[in-house]
Amino acid sequence: SRPARKMDAARLRRRGAGSEPHRQDEGGIGEIVRKVKALDVYPKTLSEFNEKTETGGLISLLAIALIGLLLCTQLSAYCTVRTRDHLSVDVERERLIRINLNITFPAIPCAGIGLVTMDVAGEQQIDVVQNLGKTRLFLNGSRLDDSADGEEGSGGAHTARALGKLDGDCGRCYEDEETQRLFLSTIEEQSRQAREQGRSLPPGFASRCCNSCDDVRATYARVQLAVEGQPAVVAEWQSHPLCAHDRQLIDPGALGLIHEGCNVVGFLHVNKVAGNIHVAPGRAFSSPQGHLVHEFKPFAMATYNTSHIIHTLSFGPHYPSQLNPLDGVEKINLDGSALYQYYIKVVPTSYAPIRGDPLVTCQYSVTESQVPISNDGGMNRQFVLPGVFFIYDISPIKVTYMEETTSFWTFITSLCAIIGGVYVVAGMVDSALYSVSVSKRGALAM
Repeated sequence: SRPARKMDAARLRRRGAGSEPHRQDEGGIGEIVRKVKALDVYPKTLSEFNEKTETGGLISLLAIALIGLLLCTQLSAYCTVRTRDHLSVDVERERLIRINLNITFPAIPCAGIGLVTMDVAGEQQIDVVQNLGKTRLFLNGSRLDDSADGEEGSGGAHTARALGKLDGDCGRCYEDEETQRLFLSTIEEQSRQAREQGRSLPPGFASRCCNSCDDVRATYARVQLAVEGQPAVVAEWQSHPLCAHDRQLIDPGALGLIHEGCNVVGFLHVNKVAGNIHVAPGRAFSSPQGHLVHEFKPFAMATYNTSHIIHTLSFGPHYPSQLNPLDGVEKINLDGSALYQYYIKVVPTSYAPIRGDPLVTCQYSVTESQVPISNDGGMNRQFVLPGVFFIYDISPIKVTYMEETTSFWTFITSLCAIIGGVYVVAGMVDSALYSVSVSKRGALAM
């Protein structure tokens, strides 16, 4: 009927009116999709239009192998820590430099080795024993036991009696009971004052034990004993029983009669200025004029065998890849004595690891000279002081080493460059070979 047809027409008009916005939305999205597709720089072809060749497969295998090799190389470079260095003027104001040494004198007894330091600032350290250890050796280099003292006639009985006075493992530093008590009370008092004032004592200052002559000499040098209202107590280390061996050998003329060697190992601190450390015969002391004097018998200087083996000599803490030019140097005298001089140029160095604080240290270069002293009975002999001298100077230039690695984003960029570059180059090679192949087939077909 007519009313029914009017209702159907109204529903169709309403339905058409509702779908019109939907068609408009679909048209807007489709337009955006078409614009995005227009930006595609990687057009695709249908698979039925692709042609696979043996040459293309071989080039693909080679490209994959090359990409794998380059990726492994890049990964290795990413995991490797590199060191970069640069030079600058040294502006650090630290006062002291630590010198580490390990030197063997195959033919000089330990009592005949007195380490002396002096510098251009006028500071002298005579007969240094603090932070140094000496080991007596046989001529073949093996360690000499204390039992050999009696065989050498060097005071073994006195040493044995001194060792018998040890309280457990702690030896007495003074034979006199009253002086020993004064020594212990002085250590206690100075330690208490240091704690109250919040200052630190020098390393080893609070040590109360003397188990070797070096301990005795170090104690007598660092501790001054005095009672209020009375003069200071002066003790000579030569009078201590533990120093019987050293006391008998303190005369350089007696050194040639003792067939022993000595190994010196430890460290010492010196000012950061030019100076030298040396081992020379005789007793060293400072004159009233401030000059360093070695007291010895000149006619016996040729018997002072200065043969030596430098196991280690370094300045400052060790750092990775450090090279010390004097490590492993051997100088052996077969006839007479000699003066050995090592001229060292110390270069301040800073090493900054990836993790941790920078390490302040030094490296050095060295040149050397040797003056032989022959035993010719005093004829035609100019005066030369035998010994081993390390003469050092401080460079004003500082070397800074910094560890660094490749950043993660640089690593990712390199990977993308490798993969994309190999892919493009392989495609160019394949296209060129394919074009040549097609040209040849066309020529043969004609």
